[in-house]
Amino acid sequence: MGYIIGYIVSGVAILVSVIIALVAQSKVNSAFNEYKDVPSSLDMTGAELAEKLSQDNNLALIINQCGGVLTDHYDPRDKSINISQSNFNNKSIASQAIVAHELGHALQDAEGYAPYKTRQVVVKVSNLVSRMLMPLLIVGILLQLFLYGIAGSIIIYVSVAIYAVAVVANLVTLPVEINASTRAKDMLVRIGCGSNEEVEATDKVLNAAALTYVASLMVSLAYFLRFLFLLLMWRRD
Repeated sequence: MGYIIGYIVSGVAILVSVIIALVAQSKVNSAFNEYKDVPSSLDMTGAELAEKLSQDNNLALIINQCGGVLTDHYDPRDKSINISQSNFNNKSIASQAIVAHELGHALQDAEGYAPYKTRQVVVKVSNLVSRMLMPLLIVGILLQLFLYGIAGSIIIYVSVAIYAVAVVANLVTLPVEINASTRAKDMLVRIGCGSNEEVEATDKVLNAAALTYVASLMVSLAYFLRFLFLLLMWRRD
C-alpha cells in the first residue's frame, strides 16, 4: 500500500514540478523582456562585451552569432562563445548579463573548474543513455510478444537508471550555473557596471535563469521517484 501511495504522490510531484518549470521559464522570458531594451552604462554590444571580457581574462575565444532567442551558450569543444541574435548587437543590461554568464563558463573551462568538468562528463553520459531509451523500449515491446514478464521489468529498470543519471546531471549542473552567474556579476562590476540599479537588474535576469535549472532538477527527480516506486511495486508483486 505504501508503494502505491508513493507512486501516486510521485505522479503529483511530476505535475507540480512541470508547472514550476513552466513558471520558471516564464520568469526568464519576463526578466529578459523587462531589461532587453534598457541600455547598459557599459555601452557595448553583446559581441563587444564578449571580446572585452575575453581579453581581460586572457581567453582565446571564438565569438559567433547563433540563431534564435536566448540560445546563447559556450562550446568547450572549439572554445567559442555563441551569442543569440537577440543579444549579439544589443547593448542592453539583459544581453550583457547573459553574455557575461557564458564567459563565466569559459573561465570555468580555462581554469579546469572541477564541478564544470564533472558536469561535462555526467551530461554526456545522460545524453547517451537518453538516446538509448527508445531502442530499449522497442526491444521491450518485442520481448513482450514472446516473454511477457521480462519486457515490463526491462523497461522499468532502464527507466529508473536513465532518470537516475538525469537527476545526477541536473544536480551537478545547478552549482556550475550559479558559479557562472557569480563570475558574470564580478566581471561586469570590475569593468564598470557598478550602479545599484544595474546590479539588481543583472541579478534578476541571472536568478530567473537559475530557477530553470532548479525546475529541471525537480522534474527529473519526480520522474525518477515515480519509476522507482513502480519498480518497488513490481518487485513486491
